[in-house]
Order: sequence, then C-alpha cells, then structure tokens
Amino acid sequence: MESAEGKKSSEKFNAALQSKQADAEKRQKELEDGQKKLQTQERTLSETAKANLQRDIDRRTTELRRLNEDAQKELQSLRDELLRPIAERASAILNALAAEQGYTLIIDVSNPQSNVVWFNPKNDLTEELTRRIDAATKTTEAAKPAAPPAVRPAAPAPVAPPRTVAPAPGVPRPTPPAPGPGRP
Repeated sequence: MESAEGKKSSEKFNAALQSKQADAEKRQKELEDGQKKLQTQERTLSETAKANLQRDIDRRTTELRRLNEDAQKELQSLRDELLRPIAERASAILNALAAEQGYTLIIDVSNPQSNVVWFNPKNDLTEELTRRIDAATKTTEAAKPAAPPAVRPAAPAPVAPPRTVAPAPGVPRPTPPAPGPGRP
C-alpha cells in the first residue's frame, strides 16, 4: 500500500527517469547512426573524413557515458529528495503508533527476503500507517501558505513511450537507482 504523497513522488521520479531515458536513447541513436555511416561509407570516405567521423563517434561515446553517469547521480539525488520527507514522516508516525498500541517490535513483511515465516494479519499496521501518513500530509499541506498563482505554461505535446534501443558496446544506459536500506 502506498500513501498519496508516495504516489506523487513515484510519478515525479518516473517522469524524470523517462526524460533521462529519452535523452539517452536519442543520443544513442545518433551514435549508432555515426557508426553505421562509418561502416557503410568506409571505402568511399577519405582518410581525413574517416578520422573526423571516428573522432565524432568517440566524442559522442564519451558524452553518452557522461550523460548516463550524470543521469544516475541526478536520479539518485531526486529519489533521496523525494523519499526523505516521506520516510521521516512515516518513521515518526510509526513510532507514535507503536507506542500507542504498545508494540515492542514492528517488522516490515513487505520484503519477500525477510525472515518472517508467518504473522497474524490482524497485526498488520500497513493500512493504518498509510491512513495516518495521508492525514499528516494533508495537515502539513493545509498549514502551508498559499503560493501565488503561477502563469501556466502551455501543455507539452504528448510523447510516445520510449522505445527500447540496445546501447552501443561499452555504453551503459541510465537506470533507476536501486532502493537502499530504509527506502520504500
């Protein structure tokens, strides 16, 4: 079960991820086009033209590698920025819930790798925790001063879903950072 704030954060993260992937795929295609051009026109190009094209391919490969590294760092930073407030709020609410209910131990059973063999579902706090997180989020948002109305930009044109493109040999694609300990 996911809180409303968690869903919003997931959507924001996924939008950023798709944007980074689309940019990487575009650059990957440009790189592949240059490689294909070099292969198909190798016999007809002058040595200078071949050398220039190879330098361009090398430059694009380096740029793509750096772009992917930067994208992974930015995505990890965004994930941390989005999840930190949720995790802090969830922890505070979970601590209050545990004290209120008199629990001495709460186990996260959502992870299939956990060592929990069985538990009584009546002790599952997931729904109550999610309800309280949503309530706390609404309270926090209601306490914030209203922002001045912003000029709304024109809606972007619909974007086709990204197509899968195999990366050039030795060039990694941006991937979402793996959730770390304590991250949902």
